[in-house]
Amino acid sequence: MDPYTNVDEIWIALGKFGKFQITQLLVSWIAILSLCFQLLNVVFIGYRPTFQCAPIENLTLLSAQFPGDADIFVTYDKCSVNIYRNNTNGSVLLEERNCPNGYSYSTPKDATFVTELDLVCDNAALAELTQTMTMVGQGLGAMLASSMADRFGRKTIHLSSHIALYLVGFGVAFAPNYTVLIILRFITGAIQQGVAMSGAVIALEWVPTNSRYLVEISSLLFWSTGVCAIALFGYLMQSYSWRYLQLAFTLYSSFSLIQYWVQEESVRWLLMNGRVKEAERIVRKAARWNNVSYEEVIAKASLKAAETKTLLYNGADKMAGTWGRDQRETGEVMELNGISVTPETQTVQEKESKDYSVERYNIITVLRTRRLCVNSMIIWFSWITINLTYYALTLTSTSLAGNMYMNFFLNGTMEYVACFVEMFLLQRMGRRPAVAILHLVTGVALAAATLLNHFADGNSDMMTASVAFSFTGKMAITAAFSAVFLYTPELYPTNLRSVGIGFASAIARIGGMLAPFAGLFAAYVPWAPGTIFSVLCLVVAGIVLYLPETRGVELPTNLAALNSWYKENSGTDRNQRNKRNKVITKIMSDQT
Repeated sequence: MDPYTNVDEIWIALGKFGKFQITQLLVSWIAILSLCFQLLNVVFIGYRPTFQCAPIENLTLLSAQFPGDADIFVTYDKCSVNIYRNNTNGSVLLEERNCPNGYSYSTPKDATFVTELDLVCDNAALAELTQTMTMVGQGLGAMLASSMADRFGRKTIHLSSHIALYLVGFGVAFAPNYTVLIILRFITGAIQQGVAMSGAVIALEWVPTNSRYLVEISSLLFWSTGVCAIALFGYLMQSYSWRYLQLAFTLYSSFSLIQYWVQEESVRWLLMNGRVKEAERIVRKAARWNNVSYEEVIAKASLKAAETKTLLYNGADKMAGTWGRDQRETGEVMELNGISVTPETQTVQEKESKDYSVERYNIITVLRTRRLCVNSMIIWFSWITINLTYYALTLTSTSLAGNMYMNFFLNGTMEYVACFVEMFLLQRMGRRPAVAILHLVTGVALAAATLLNHFADGNSDMMTASVAFSFTGKMAITAAFSAVFLYTPELYPTNLRSVGIGFASAIARIGGMLAPFAGLFAAYVPWAPGTIFSVLCLVVAGIVLYLPETRGVELPTNLAALNSWYKENSGTDRNQRNKRNKVITKIMSDQT
């Protein structure tokens, strides 16, 4: 093996989904449930049940505080105690006090951290703030995790983050006060992104490029399983303290303690970093597991790489008189079989005699490249909208009409439906139309749910229809979430993809930070959250059409290739493009 070995051809020769690859994928997928548990368990461990002021036990003592007003009585609201005096003219309010004896809940005192810490009334926002800080942590983690995974390795970051998530989960269960709780929730968010970002990348790198959408959809299936499992755990342990429920979710991550001996490092990452011996060891192991010959696997991958080099460099001279001269003037490049070349008349020997160098980009590169910046702004707005809508619908699902455990479980089952809807749209229509359609469906469904809920006025049929439309919106936004996760890195050149997906995930937390407050906002303006989500989704459905389509397109590896690719997908200069395609076809036919 050498650093230029075609990894896609290795996986194809081994069998796209051989026993070895499936095992490695399962390691990443199993960890997805840990992410889901620690992120969304707040729905039950931080649930706010119905409550009111606790009764005043000694009314005689209270009467003594109002001399001459022996005939007094007390009413209890959620956040205040009202003291009245009876007289011949009716009741007269003497005083309104904040709950002097605390609060009385419809659940045991230790059922959730909200009830245990009395995070209600004036302190109500503190409950939502715990989840907001989790999202802030996610933003920080997303920015750091991608670059750290590129530098230290996918396995290193994935494993260390998973073990840390396991340990912090125990810390949350034993948090002695609110300050410790919110700090640990922030750390949970940051670590969660370490597992998520590195896990997503390493999973995608175990399969050929054209099979990655199947990995992404399978990841969503495991996430959906996690959502349903949260409802099941919550239902079975509803009579226990929230601390025991937190421990149950955390114990699932015990798998992280043996993960080191099961998970392998990404072969792509090892080759990119010159660690050929380690990559060779893993490929030999994969060949042994899949019952194929290692020598045959490497021979096929090397032959494909050699054929590609010969095609590219022999074809460069032929193209110099047509497409090549024009492109040299503009600095554009062509890509064949994942390799970027400028149509210059360099020989293979001249190319290989030079030191291998890689173009390095960062977020400043994105902001300085006009078209890339515009596309990034569009996709970032989509990420913010998706995070706001998805997490708001998830976190408020327990407040819908009906049993809260069943509602959350049904929310999870709708995510299963989202997997198949996403797969159908991606296969039949491509990335851009899929993202646009899913946002459109979400916007329309949430608008319908909001209208029905607003005008229901106790009508059970309208309330049921409102819940159904809400679930439809949840299904569509879930599919959109997964589709955008797949689509985003494809909009960037190779050395910007980790930065692109990492920054998009980080900036998306703006929506995630606002999502926990949707329930509080709805308590004051019931129709507002649904209306906002609907409008934002409809806007995304329109602006995403300005992005290029990436299905079936050889993805660019550098900025010059990206500019050429944008031009190709913009529908401009069709004559030039057709001329180029004819030349490429002729070269390929000559080589065969």
